[in-house]
Amino acid sequence: MSYPYPQDRHLDRKEKGEQPYKDAREAMAQNHADIQAGAEAFGEENLRQTDEERREQLESEAPELLREVGAGRERLSGNDDGASSGNS
Repeated sequence: MSYPYPQDRHLDRKEKGEQPYKDAREAMAQNHADIQAGAEAFGEENLRQTDEERREQLESEAPELLREVGAGRERLSGNDDGASSGNS
């Protein structure tokens, strides 16, 4: 709740008591805790790997990537042979 004048907030507090403010404080604290938990979860998911972990990951992925490159080259060389023989 926003008040344009500080005295309005004081009068509201006198009329309604502290409970609405305590409720708002609790809601804000819960919201902050949710945001903090989300940030920590994001940080854990996107944690930077050490050099050794990164190297191990790359070494395990390399054979599959090389197979894909080799298959792509075979397809390209197959297409080039067919295209050159058609132009002769």
